[in-house]
Amino acid sequence: MHIAEKLKKMIDFKDNQINTRVLLKDDDKLALLAAIKKDQLMAEHISPVDAFIYIVEGEVEFSIKENINAAEQNDFKLKEGDIFFFKANEKHCVTGKKDSLMLVVRI
Repeated sequence: MHIAEKLKKMIDFKDNQINTRVLLKDDDKLALLAAIKKDQLMAEHISPVDAFIYIVEGEVEFSIKENINAAEQNDFKLKEGDIFFFKANEKHCVTGKKDSLMLVVRI
């Protein structure tokens, strides 16, 4: 079985909230799956370390402020198979454009 198929079987979607499942946690390192439905918002937050997201399925909009105090943000449309790297302390949020499954890895 392909790894993406295995990941899809590890988590379900929830109507009223984003569902997450921690796969690995060690100090600042973290790997988790997130299931986000269309139009759900993962609220703005900051990662304490560099990280990346891999879109296992679906499509999301990833919004990021490269300077924590900046008013302007950059928006990126990410779809299945896309990987997006971002640096520590960059304020960001994610909006589901379709029901989507993401692998989030702090490195």
